[in-house]
Amino acid sequence: MNWRKVAAGFTAALLSVTTASIFPPKTVSAADVCVIDTSTEHQTIRGFGGINHPEWAGDLTQAQRQTAFGNGENELGLTVLRVFVNPDSSQWNRALPTAQFATQMGVTVFASPWEPPASLTESGGSNGKLHLPKSNYAAYAKHLNDFGTYMKANDVDLYAISVQNEPDYASEWTYWSTDETTDFIANYGDQITSTRLMSPESFQYAPENASWVPDGGKKFYRKILNNSKAMENCDVFGTHFYGTQRSWMDFPDLENSGKEIWMTEVYVPNSDKDSANRYPEALQVSENIHNAMVVGNMSAYTWWYIRRNYGLMTEDGKISKRGYCMAQYSKYVRPGDVRIDATEQPADNVYVSAYKGDDNQVTIVAINKGTESYSQQFAVDADAQITEVDRYRTSASENLAKTENMEHDSSSFWAQLPAESVSTFVVTLEDQPAEPDENGYYFHDTFESDNCNWQGHGAADVALSGRIPYLGTNALLVQNRTSAWNGAEKVLPAKAFQAGKEYSFSVCLNYMDGESLKNAALSLQYTDAAGETKYARIASASAAKGNYVQLSLIHI
Repeated sequence: MNWRKVAAGFTAALLSVTTASIFPPKTVSAADVCVIDTSTEHQTIRGFGGINHPEWAGDLTQAQRQTAFGNGENELGLTVLRVFVNPDSSQWNRALPTAQFATQMGVTVFASPWEPPASLTESGGSNGKLHLPKSNYAAYAKHLNDFGTYMKANDVDLYAISVQNEPDYASEWTYWSTDETTDFIANYGDQITSTRLMSPESFQYAPENASWVPDGGKKFYRKILNNSKAMENCDVFGTHFYGTQRSWMDFPDLENSGKEIWMTEVYVPNSDKDSANRYPEALQVSENIHNAMVVGNMSAYTWWYIRRNYGLMTEDGKISKRGYCMAQYSKYVRPGDVRIDATEQPADNVYVSAYKGDDNQVTIVAINKGTESYSQQFAVDADAQITEVDRYRTSASENLAKTENMEHDSSSFWAQLPAESVSTFVVTLEDQPAEPDENGYYFHDTFESDNCNWQGHGAADVALSGRIPYLGTNALLVQNRTSAWNGAEKVLPAKAFQAGKEYSFSVCLNYMDGESLKNAALSLQYTDAAGETKYARIASASAAKGNYVQLSLIHI
């Protein structure tokens, strides 16, 4: 089988040899191969982290800080730290030791208040514990600004400070209506100059029409979106994910606002005592992060307590199963990486996201929620060739288990995804263009020693066979076909086959079993510039049983 440069235009393609007269839509869909599209970019990643709350849970020790924010062996690689804004400014120093350490490690630090200073508040009545009257908005803005100034004076360059932690869940702290937070941001937000201003952090990213949240959830963000002054003064949007379903996480108007969205607090799936190491329960952490990144287009994901008996680290400072499930992201998807397109659900219970660090690296995170192992093919559609694939995996029996330099070809690789596991693949790329050989062939697959990255198409499988070679001693045997459209397929690397260029394709086929005459087809499945899956017939011919026939076309 060979193909030579002549004619075509596609972004991601799959070549198929069958005996079907029609290329049916149900054949090898894009979902069977997980395609990583490096050219389609989404949000920039700020990082992954958690809160340190000395007032409620005690401070991290020096060793625990290193475990949390270091990125070496047996370290979490966290790149975001959330700190508590104590309403009593004389207690602000309690946030400093861990925040200073994190800052030295290049970690993004942001802050959240639960309530204003007591002197500024009044009883919240039926709505919450406390309430901030409008007459004290200016004083509260100064309080937030002073915290940013204090942190900066103590070598912590605070990235942002939020208006309020969970103003819609205020039985234990301060209640704000959506109109009040919008008013505060619009008319007093510009007084906070020591750091960026984050929106209120709703308890739940609930739908705008949620009857159980009469004035909260996404309503906070809609009010800000609809107020030009508030939008100007609000630098970052923050939300919590408690009880938030996957289908609620998308908010296109907010995602297209030009402002980052951060998930700033959650624990998944519960806060049961000593639950941090329960597995496969811990796998829900990875799934929740996946949904935040892919559905919610979040730029940051922040857990609740870094150290807790249900947290990323247990009380003794050891990384928990929940921590390892977050580390599958935090250690390898780093600040500044950009999420790129990937076939998100290539198989039942398999969830994939992908990220681009630079032109030379792609990180893929794949979760298998199912109770059975699954073999998945990943095809990287990039302007560079794969030179190395390293895998890190967490399962019931593994914690970031490393496999170096997995088998791969120039544009794809196969990987086993064990039952109830999460795998991270760090793919190194090299900008080395594919060039035709001296005969003009990009590929000349003779199958003398291997299958040349051809796989079964549909139910079929392939194997090398010396039964009837075309030339030499071996050919590719296609067997176990259950339908006419079953056959052999090969993923075409985008580095060699690119939109706007011309190619020719040919294949020599011998039909050995069944009817005396059969129609054979060489077809191309591809994704066009609009993202639509298309099918093109390259060539077809009648194949007489026992005789080789060539399928070829010089214009495609």
